[in-house]
Amino acid sequence: MRTVFLALLLVVFTSCVGRGEITLTANVHAQPQLPQGPFVRTAEGVIIGVGQKAALLSRDEGQTWLEQTLFDQTKFEASGERALLRTKEGVILYAFLNRKELNFKWDDKKGGPQDGCRLPVYVMRSADDGKTWAAPVLLQEGWCGAVRQMIQLKSGRIVLVSQQAAANPGRHVTWIYVSDNLGQTWQKSDPIDFGGHGNYGSPVVGLSGATHGGGIEGTVLEKENGDLKLLLRVPHGYFHELTSRGGLKWGPGTPSILEASDSPGMMVRLASGRVALVWNQYREPSTRQGRREELSIAFSVNDGLTWTVPHVIARNPAPAGARESAHWLAYPYIFEPAPGQLWITTMQGSLRVALAETDFIAPSISPASALLAERSVRIIALGDSITKGARPNVAPTQIFTALLQTGLRAHGLRAEVHNVGIGGERTDQALERLTRDVISQRPDIVTVMYGTNDSWVDAGKKESRLTIEQFTDNLRLLVTRLAAANIRVVLMTEPRFGDKNPRNGLGEDPNVRLAPFMQRCRQVALEVKVSLVDHFEAWTRAETRGLHVQDWTTDGCHPNPVGHAELAPRVIAVVEPLVREILNSYSS
Repeated sequence: MRTVFLALLLVVFTSCVGRGEITLTANVHAQPQLPQGPFVRTAEGVIIGVGQKAALLSRDEGQTWLEQTLFDQTKFEASGERALLRTKEGVILYAFLNRKELNFKWDDKKGGPQDGCRLPVYVMRSADDGKTWAAPVLLQEGWCGAVRQMIQLKSGRIVLVSQQAAANPGRHVTWIYVSDNLGQTWQKSDPIDFGGHGNYGSPVVGLSGATHGGGIEGTVLEKENGDLKLLLRVPHGYFHELTSRGGLKWGPGTPSILEASDSPGMMVRLASGRVALVWNQYREPSTRQGRREELSIAFSVNDGLTWTVPHVIARNPAPAGARESAHWLAYPYIFEPAPGQLWITTMQGSLRVALAETDFIAPSISPASALLAERSVRIIALGDSITKGARPNVAPTQIFTALLQTGLRAHGLRAEVHNVGIGGERTDQALERLTRDVISQRPDIVTVMYGTNDSWVDAGKKESRLTIEQFTDNLRLLVTRLAAANIRVVLMTEPRFGDKNPRNGLGEDPNVRLAPFMQRCRQVALEVKVSLVDHFEAWTRAETRGLHVQDWTTDGCHPNPVGHAELAPRVIAVVEPLVREILNSYSS
């Protein structure tokens, strides 16, 4: 999801903050009078922020700030990573790390955190909308590197994302705390512990030691269906995504399709219903350089399934030989002081800016006044888990959609590929979300690949989940609806199951059912005159040549990195001419 449009960045403000120069893009406005977030607004309209030693109150929309004593400053001092929430009932909750008790004792050779390693978490409450505060209450012992976000669910439950250092190997375990009585008492989730996974087992450019290993510094969102979505920072070039119903038990999680440097992001539901995400991407993804020198924003209308093309809103590139950390713009906070108006502040780099949501929600980063030659072709990949691709031992950068984007760019073509695959999905379910997840994103090209789930026979059943006629009609309708929206469509057959595949509910080799469905896919492509990529036929030919496509999968069904690398060139060969044609039309 990286956007290479830095040529379009318009310098409208440059300031020195003692850590290098910060350059803002168009429609991003400096607000140097703002303190660091987070912020909340009271019923009386007062905006409250928090600092190391006091609360900060503004009665003039952030122009000036007054201090309010919070706690005994001889005993408490808040770290820069903190979380603030005003509930719909008017209770304000403040979670912070107490630096007065900081005792950093970490030794990588001895397994990470040592006895006495402490940075505890405290929570404070104001039951009267910020007028008075109860004393801090200890929530979590040990070493916590960050608490950054607290949200209230539609049910009234409070959800706080925390973490705690664990040893052997040295890493961080994420904990989710929930409260059903407005922060008076808390329950602790099952641990979200990646063990060795997520640690720095090999050198990472710009990083040292294992003190940040694990899955850490999460940002959480309640989706429209009530599920929780958690994005965790991991050192692999993307966020790790987990889901939960209620916050106490979490699924195993998968790599997300969001490219991210080794830094936290923040997701916030806006008054418009959209979700905003602010985070860091690598300035140079191929070499993992500049991991916190650019801050980007993107928006989603479907709970983070798809995102608008990221806009780089602020840059502070480190000159050659300079200390990179002096140029960081990271650890962001988002606050919406009025509907559609956003404040974005960072702990690292002291960025303080405001922007309007409507200036950045378009799927294409190119403004109307930009040269057409700078426009990028937007491609969406629609499909099931084979399209989604990312799974244990298959990174987002290894799936065919990522390889498609890399391949097109390697040929000098400006293209953005967005993956909206959903595990277990059939064509009828794809039709239900087609407008929301695909057409509304205004893509130029959409690849469509279904059939594995449509043709599957469940245990206790005698027929496929959908009949072959239903599949055919659905596929035809998907294509015609996309074409009616002036979107070019590429139909793709699914890859063949390997010979050690899981048998279907009738004990059959699932290829027996999948093959005729894939023949219908070919027929639909001919009928409606769209391009076809025939993976099933290619993998079948490979089997007849004595190759074992089982070796191209993780489980006989889902491609592994080798399998995705086999799929990608076939897709590139069909998509590349379409991209060239579209780009030529922009400049003609």
